[in-house]
Amino acid sequence: MDTKLLKQLGNIDQIAGVREAELSCGRGRGLRVAELYNAAGLRFTVCPDRGMDILDLSYRGVNYSFRTKNGTVGPAYVSPLPKEFAGQWPGGMLATCGLDNVGGGSTDGEIFPTHGRISALPADHFGASAEWKGNDYVLRAEGEMHQSGLCGRNLVLRREIATSLNSRSLTIHDTLTNMEPEDEPFMLLYHCNFGYPLLTPESLVYTSPTDIEPRNDISHDNHHMMAPVDGRGEELYLHTPKTKTAWGALVNPALGLGGYVRFDSANLPHFLQWKNMRSHDYVLAIEPCNCRGEGRLSELNKGIISVIKGYASLEYTVEIGALDGEKEIGAFLAQ
Repeated sequence: MDTKLLKQLGNIDQIAGVREAELSCGRGRGLRVAELYNAAGLRFTVCPDRGMDILDLSYRGVNYSFRTKNGTVGPAYVSPLPKEFAGQWPGGMLATCGLDNVGGGSTDGEIFPTHGRISALPADHFGASAEWKGNDYVLRAEGEMHQSGLCGRNLVLRREIATSLNSRSLTIHDTLTNMEPEDEPFMLLYHCNFGYPLLTPESLVYTSPTDIEPRNDISHDNHHMMAPVDGRGEELYLHTPKTKTAWGALVNPALGLGGYVRFDSANLPHFLQWKNMRSHDYVLAIEPCNCRGEGRLSELNKGIISVIKGYASLEYTVEIGALDGEKEIGAFLAQ
């Protein structure tokens, strides 16, 4: 441990730690949260009752995350009906999508909700810790979500989210295991949502080398942002990375700050870029995924859906971080 640092502190909680609490109001009442914060100024909230998603994230007091007008919504207020999604989705820095569906809702003998069920499932064996590892102080939250059904699928998503004393990033490490003998089609997407004030009309999006496929008629400029426009439609781009390590970043030159999502493309061969410049729904999302986001039935019919073999496991690593200053931003973009 860093004894020189500790001699200046009454308690390490002055600069880094984990705070666990339970919300008491609104649709978030009863929702457990774990807030992790460190000496670099990184602060984020993990929700064990919502798939261990990350509700909010800030760096040095500057908000990075997008929150919808729905506010904080606990799993008790989540309906699987397709048309209910827009009225209950909370957004957040990370909203995990899957495992049964990514994209619009559909039915085929069972309901496949918009963006799936995993985000509304509470974590079993949840725990948070803060401890010295050598001279570094490591903050961690971990647990596992079970998406299962009688005479059907049994998928377990084991998640660890970690940062350390002076880190400006957090790492999500997921292990997905199929606990049944039969192979199981599945979809997985990490919906990472940046909002104001990191997102402004002057903000710019950069990515590692990719092939880009615009997904609708107004999707024509994935690089530049704009001021909010009343009633404007959403833009969507599908990126296929050309490198093993892929990333997308939102940079605000006026603030001298950036935010990025970096991931291993081995098991996440695509990412979607959601650019929504609509007033009050103002968001830029970078979404690493193992699918094209077209919905379960469409991708099944096309034979392009991912399949996890019986009793097999797959691993995923996604990093979300802050970039501070022109020099650091330039070095990151030049990698």
